[in-house]
Amino acid sequence: MVLPTGPRVLILGLDGSTWDLFSKFAEDGTMPRLAELLKQGTSSDLVTLVPPVTAISWTSFFTGLNPGKHGVFEFLLRRRGLSENAVTTRNPFGEIPVNSTLRDGKPIWEIAGEAGLKSAIVSVPITYPPEEVNGCMISGFLTPFGKRDFTHPPEVLEDLEKRFGPYRLYHRQVYSKRGVGLVLDELFDVLDYNIKVTRHLMGNLDWNLFFSHFWGTDRAQHELWHLLDESHPRHDPAESAEHGPRLKKFFTELDRGVAEIIEDAGDANVIIASDHGFGPIHTFLAFNVWLLDKGYLRLKGDPGTLVKRLAYRLGLTPVMFYRLSMALGLARLRLSGGFHSRHKMQMMLDRFFLSLSNVDWSRTRAYSRGNYGQVFVNLKGREPQGSVEPGREYEEVRQSIKKDLLATRDDKTGEPMFKDIYMREEIYDGPYLEEAPDIVFLPRDMRNKALGTLDFTSNKFDVPVYGNSGDHRMEGIFLGVGPAFRTGVRLDPLSILDIAPTVLHLLGLPVPRQMDGNVASGALAEDYMAQNPVRETDMELLGRARGSALSSGDSDDIRRRLEGIGYIG
Repeated sequence: MVLPTGPRVLILGLDGSTWDLFSKFAEDGTMPRLAELLKQGTSSDLVTLVPPVTAISWTSFFTGLNPGKHGVFEFLLRRRGLSENAVTTRNPFGEIPVNSTLRDGKPIWEIAGEAGLKSAIVSVPITYPPEEVNGCMISGFLTPFGKRDFTHPPEVLEDLEKRFGPYRLYHRQVYSKRGVGLVLDELFDVLDYNIKVTRHLMGNLDWNLFFSHFWGTDRAQHELWHLLDESHPRHDPAESAEHGPRLKKFFTELDRGVAEIIEDAGDANVIIASDHGFGPIHTFLAFNVWLLDKGYLRLKGDPGTLVKRLAYRLGLTPVMFYRLSMALGLARLRLSGGFHSRHKMQMMLDRFFLSLSNVDWSRTRAYSRGNYGQVFVNLKGREPQGSVEPGREYEEVRQSIKKDLLATRDDKTGEPMFKDIYMREEIYDGPYLEEAPDIVFLPRDMRNKALGTLDFTSNKFDVPVYGNSGDHRMEGIFLGVGPAFRTGVRLDPLSILDIAPTVLHLLGLPVPRQMDGNVASGALAEDYMAQNPVRETDMELLGRARGSALSSGDSDDIRRRLEGIGYIG
C-alpha cells in the first residue's frame, strides 16, 4: 500500500448518469449506498454544453474550457492541414477522429503535474494516445482496436493483464431482441474489470488526483432504457420482466463498487459526476431530410441519383429496410454479432439509398452532420465544394434556417419543435470557433432527437425511434463527498465547466483565469472556504494541441466503432 501525501481528489466519471434514474434507485433500494452518500455530501444537476456529446462534454469537464477554446465539437473533426488528406468518397469532408493530440487546453492532470502533484487517469475519453503524465494514464474507448500503446508508463498494461486478464477497453454489444443477455453480460464483465483496476491502482500508486471513467452507465441506457420505462413506445412488458431485474442489478453492482472505491480513498475529497444526462427517445428527426424539403440541400440529376430519389419518394428508405429486417427476425443486421455488422450494413445502405454522395454541392446551401442538431452552411473557402459566399450571403442563409426552425411545429403537440437555437458565436468563443457548426439547436422535447448521423434515413422528417431507446440530456449528475464538502445539501445546477476549477482548488492550486467555469464554492463547507480562499493565475492554457492525425487504418477503425454504437453515421 502506497502512503498518500498532500491533498487528494478522486473523480468517478459515470458516463451519462442522470438523477432521473439515480434518485429513484436511491429511494427504492437499488442503489442503497448512493442514498447514504446523498446524505453525506452535496449534490446538484450538472449542466453540460450544447450539443450534449460525450467528446465535447468530457473535454470541457477536464479542461474547464468551452469547445471554441479546446477545439472538440464532435467525435469527428475537420482540422485545416489534416482534413484535406482524409477526403474520400465516403468521407467527403475529410473528417478525422478526435484524439488527445488534436484537443487544446491544458487538462487538470497536466496543471497538477506542473505543480509537482501526481495523477492517475483511467479510461477517460479523448486521452489516446496517452500523455506522459506525472503518474499513470490509461486511455479510453477511442483507442484503435488492437493497439497496445494505450498506457503510460507502458508496463502498467502488462501488470494489470497479469492480474485481471485482457484489458477491457470497449463495449461491443448493442440491443437486439435476442441479444439483451449479451449486452448485460458485457456490462457486468466490463464493470467488474473497471472496479478491480481502479481499486488496484488506487492502492498501489502515489496519487493526488485520481480520475476513473465508467462507460457502462452510458451504454446500458442507450441500449436498454426501454426495459425500465413503461411509457417508452418500445417497452415490452415480457422483455422487461425477463431482463429488467438484471439491468437494475447492474446499477446495484455499480453502487457497491463506487462505495468500495470511496472507502479505499480514505479522506480524499470525492466528486461523482457525469458528462451529460439521459432520457428516452421516441422520435428521430432526420435533418438532412428537413433541409432537402426546405430547399437548402439539393440532389444531383444523374441517372443513379434519380433512381435512388424515386425509391426514396416511394418510401424505400433505410428505415423501411431496418424495420423489415426486424420483422423477419434478422436482428443480427443490427449488431447482434457486434459493431462491425452495423458498419457493413451502413456501407450497403449508402450504395442502394440516397446519401450525401448524391448531393449537388454546387446548389446546396446547408447540410447536417453530427448529433442533437448541428447545421453547416456550405461555405466557399471552407467546404470542399462550397457554394455560399462568406459575409452577407452566409448570414442570410443562417437567418433563413433559423426562421424556418422557429416555424417548425411538432405534429403531435402543435408546439414549436425547437426551443434553443444558437448561432455558433452565441455559445462558443476561442481560436477554434471557425470549426464549429454554424447553427446549433435542441428540440423543445428531448424525446425527439435531431439526427445528422445518417444522411437520408427516411422520406419523412420525423420517424419513430429504432435502434437505441435512450439518449443524452443536458442535465448530468454532480455529487461531492468528503471533508471539504457541505453535508446533505442540494444545490442549484452547476455547469460542467465548473468541475476543472473546483478540482484545482481542492488540490490547493490557483485557478487559471482563462478557464470558462468557476469554483463551485456553494458546494464547499464555509470553514473550508474560509481557510482556503480561491486563488487565480494568468496561466496560459491554449496552444498545446500538436495536431497529429491517426493513421488511416486507425482512423477507419475508430469510425467503424463509432458507427457501430450509433455515435456517427
